[in-house]
Amino acid sequence: MSVGTANHQPVATGKKMKLGVFQLVHEANSFALNKCDQKIFAEGQWARGHDAAKIEQNSDTELGAVFSFLETHTEWQVTFFRLASASPCGDVTNACFSAVRDELVADIKADTWDALYLCLHGAATVEGGRSAELEVLRAIRTILPDVPIGVSFDMHANLDPELAHLATIAAGYKTHPHIDIKQVAAKVLRLLLSTVRGDIRPTGAIVKLPLLLPSANMRTTDGPMREVVSYAALVEQQQGALDVTVYGGFPYGDCTMSGACCMVYTDNDPALAHRVARDVAGKLWSLKEQFFVPLPSTKEALQSIANTTRYPIAIADNADNPDSGGIADTPSQLRAILDADLAIPTAFCFLLDPELVERCHKAGIGARFRARLGGRLTPEYGPPVECEVEVVRLIEDCSFNNEGPQCTGARRSYGPTAVVKSGNVEIVLATVRHAVTDPGFYRVNGIDFSKIKLLAVKAKNHFRAAFSSVFADIIAVDEPGPAAYGFTNLKFTHVPDEFYPMNPTATFWAGNDPEEEVLLEQEKTST
Repeated sequence: MSVGTANHQPVATGKKMKLGVFQLVHEANSFALNKCDQKIFAEGQWARGHDAAKIEQNSDTELGAVFSFLETHTEWQVTFFRLASASPCGDVTNACFSAVRDELVADIKADTWDALYLCLHGAATVEGGRSAELEVLRAIRTILPDVPIGVSFDMHANLDPELAHLATIAAGYKTHPHIDIKQVAAKVLRLLLSTVRGDIRPTGAIVKLPLLLPSANMRTTDGPMREVVSYAALVEQQQGALDVTVYGGFPYGDCTMSGACCMVYTDNDPALAHRVARDVAGKLWSLKEQFFVPLPSTKEALQSIANTTRYPIAIADNADNPDSGGIADTPSQLRAILDADLAIPTAFCFLLDPELVERCHKAGIGARFRARLGGRLTPEYGPPVECEVEVVRLIEDCSFNNEGPQCTGARRSYGPTAVVKSGNVEIVLATVRHAVTDPGFYRVNGIDFSKIKLLAVKAKNHFRAAFSSVFADIIAVDEPGPAAYGFTNLKFTHVPDEFYPMNPTATFWAGNDPEEEVLLEQEKTST
């Protein structure tokens, strides 16, 4: 099936072509404490219009790619619809999603469009296990059945096969950590333009796997994902292939479309799209066991480096990583660090505690008092850590443009922050919850890695993009938290029990699906 390729040839009248741009970026951890609503989006991005989008004009983001597209394609004009982006947390509330979808529908109905570009994550689960992305595209297609739609996705998207038919052309990130965001968006825009011109007629296919994968060992720099992505890139070189993307999925999203998959777009060759998608999905399936690696606790990690002389070292708590829906409040890693009574300069980044930040700012630098750290939001992951602290630094507004290789130039704000010290450990406290993966955060808060020998951080793989060359070693650890490694212990409502690894004997049906059987038969007949 091909959509959105007819009657959209540019006419040489001097009239501008119209591109509508919409953004909905959220990775839903269905087991996190807080649902995602407009207030949560406002902490990231909740805006409309050209002026709001222009903030990211020079950034390595999807919106940055749109502005670069406009610089070289002056025959187009862009209207920016809702731009919504939130740090991962719980499912999007029905009320918030309905408002976003209905607003977008109204915006689209208000004018005519030559093409649409959607910047989507792909794992924005809505309450009830629904796919926000799927419902957005369905709503658009009821209004614009033939207008070309280009979509970019995160590598950790949970995609329904129907999306490959609703989107005219789509592609996802090929790197993890995600350092190719702008490049992927630019590719989608380039293919979208070729579609509008009639140069190509994209056809897509998504092959799903009954497979939930942890992302701890899903980096594309090494390990099994590197092998699969390299294979996909090789396959993509064949004639007729437009894009081949492997999606690892997000296992903490309890939704009807959870699981890994492969998405392929070809130029007017649906049989090839299905064949390649099944082939690459099979490659991913064959390596599935390699994604599962044991993670030590913080205590075990400290024991393993007790006699090292190679510093600095980072210990990354995957389970409370804000980029996986972590709450930046679990206390177990900090407790292990303080209990170890380390003799080396150490930094802990970070705890979300607006009230304690305010108390520090009122008390002033040099103030000493007894504090309760972590365990503020829920007792589920352990009681607070109680200790004497000294206020050593205060930051009125921890805001900066990203300096590292991921989303370079994008604006990030943690609100007021404070740094307190207990023994040899400096502890950063923040007001707004975002992952701490960029050098700007540490610079603003005065964490100097030429002096710090150990960093305990609530982060995962994205942290490595900027810091692999800084640390002698980065050790991933698992502690109690919303994104703990043992996701098989979670009580899923929408993910089938027969998925691997919940069912170790799960199988991937390598045969042709009914739609593909028809396509292959048509291909034989035409040949």
